[in-house]
Amino acid sequence: MSDVCRRADTSFATWAAIYLGVAAATLPSVLPVMVGVLTDKLGFGAVRAGYVASANMIGVALGSVICTVAARRWSGQSLIRAGAATMIGANLLTTLVAGFPQVAALRLISGLGEGIVGAICYAAMGRSRRPARALAFYIAGQGLVGALGMGIIPTVVARAGWPWLFVLVSVVALPAFWLARPIETLRTEPTEEVGTNVPVATWLSWYALAGIFVFALGMSAVWAFVERIGHSEAIDLAHLSGSLSAAAIANMAGSLLVGFAAHRLGAATGVATGYSLVSAGLVALSSSGGWPLFLAAIALIFFAWGFYIPFQFTLLARVDAVGHRTLLIPLVTGGGLTLGPAIGGLLIAAGGTSAVCVFGFACVTASTASAMHLRFQQKRFCHE
Repeated sequence: MSDVCRRADTSFATWAAIYLGVAAATLPSVLPVMVGVLTDKLGFGAVRAGYVASANMIGVALGSVICTVAARRWSGQSLIRAGAATMIGANLLTTLVAGFPQVAALRLISGLGEGIVGAICYAAMGRSRRPARALAFYIAGQGLVGALGMGIIPTVVARAGWPWLFVLVSVVALPAFWLARPIETLRTEPTEEVGTNVPVATWLSWYALAGIFVFALGMSAVWAFVERIGHSEAIDLAHLSGSLSAAAIANMAGSLLVGFAAHRLGAATGVATGYSLVSAGLVALSSSGGWPLFLAAIALIFFAWGFYIPFQFTLLARVDAVGHRTLLIPLVTGGGLTLGPAIGGLLIAAGGTSAVCVFGFACVTASTASAMHLRFQQKRFCHE
């Protein structure tokens, strides 16, 4: 096969992984809609609806672990098809039941499928020619699906009934059965700058995962309470809602900037730039400056979040020679996003906005320091 044809095939496979990764994360992207359906349409109430949502997210985390073990024996396309069948089957079965135990169990099972498919797609994006660019478009796609889904699905549910939420999510995932094969080809593509001393470099991939976890931990601790912080600043509802919407758009803008242009930056430069922006945003957020400063702060933080992650992902992809650790990203990020808000709540109660911002800054600083050290170690192994 010619180099041109190989590049074209790789490009299609990368876009297939991006699409399918977004499709697998559709339900988590519109999680507030699902919680609303469970609360209003099925009468679960807020507490039990929250339990169901947690079951779905636990399933995603467990799915990535299962995928890591299964990937040593089965091909990526087999796992994608099995995961998609599990996810779609559980979604369709959910439309046929209405009891809390049954719905919770099916959401856990669906989450397993979502986690398996998502893990393979993360690994495939990591094996692409430009991992930062691939993940940037994946993050932007998640944001777009979330925005469109939360705007459209409630109307569909109101007119056609709550089962259509799960039907629509299933339809989006159907191409998985056809896209599995091209995505599998990325598993055989050599990544850029992978060290030849794989046994020695194995610890670096765990190190990279730890940095991703710490970053998610600190950012989610702040993210979960920006609305409360706005209330503490006595910002009115209209300005607060507008600020939160602007932050969501800024997050997409940050990832799109990487996808279209900034992926050409070195990983260390991208991480350092993102760190500077996050730090400036956290300093601004901890200051009491009213609505304009609050808006600028959270927009900057969310922009930097979308900008930073693709470069951090690139560092992991470069040291994870066979892609096994990349499969654990849903588990690692899910763990950080689960623990972060709990820690943030304790800090807000104990020390207010400043305490949670200091924690966020400490986590981002630690994550950035580990990324810079990782880049140094990765270069050293590449030249051995």
